[in-house]
Amino acid sequence: MATSPIVDGLTFIPAMYYKATAEDTNPDCENYEQTFDLADLYSNNGTNILVQCGLCGQPMTVTSATILDPQPEYS
Repeated sequence: MATSPIVDGLTFIPAMYYKATAEDTNPDCENYEQTFDLADLYSNNGTNILVQCGLCGQPMTVTSATILDPQPEYS
């Protein structure tokens, strides 16, 4: 399973939602070096996090994340 690179020092608590940003680092993509806001990024087990570019499909680098408080409820 592919995972997104995560900037040094950024850690995730498993099974939590975060407000995050991700940057496209694929130089062959039109979105290269663009940053995107993510309203509710789920952390899975805390390490297997995947954010993909909608154009090129490559994993994007997660550059920041803040845990959502309160956590959203989905059913």
